[in-house]
Amino acid sequence: MDIKNMKVSIGIVIAIVAQAFGIIWYVAQLDSTVSNLDSSVAVMQESQATVDVAVLQTEVDNLIEEVAKLSEREDVDLSDIEQSITGLETSLGLIKDSVDEERSIRHTTLDEILEDIDELETTQALIDNEMRTIMSDHGGFADVLKQINAAGLLPSGEKRTYGSYGD
Repeated sequence: MDIKNMKVSIGIVIAIVAQAFGIIWYVAQLDSTVSNLDSSVAVMQESQATVDVAVLQTEVDNLIEEVAKLSEREDVDLSDIEQSITGLETSLGLIKDSVDEERSIRHTTLDEILEDIDELETTQALIDNEMRTIMSDHGGFADVLKQINAAGLLPSGEKRTYGSYGD
């Protein structure tokens, strides 16, 4: 492209220059707005600091008044309240001791119950084992009586049965 032969109309050049000036004006306006906002924020911060100091001063004044009121009440007899608090502390201590003792008794009782349950389970297991042995022996006696009856060895032809285990 040859710049010498380039034909650009004067209208296009004026439009481009006008847009450039418009952009420059817009940026200048933004800068002015930002500067104004910066100064406004600074003023607001100073105002807020002043308000914070005033609020703190008011709180200090209120606290001074409260201290003065409490100083005036200093002549109040607190012995009744102290006696009540002492009584409550004593009662609380007794209740705590009672609860600790009850908890200890329950824990001991629970341990004893668990030991008794273990002993009962052991005894039950022994009883079950002995019962199986006895039942096995009875079954054996029944077989022996059947054989004796079959052989006719009982006196005077007597017929006996023993148990009827397994029949």
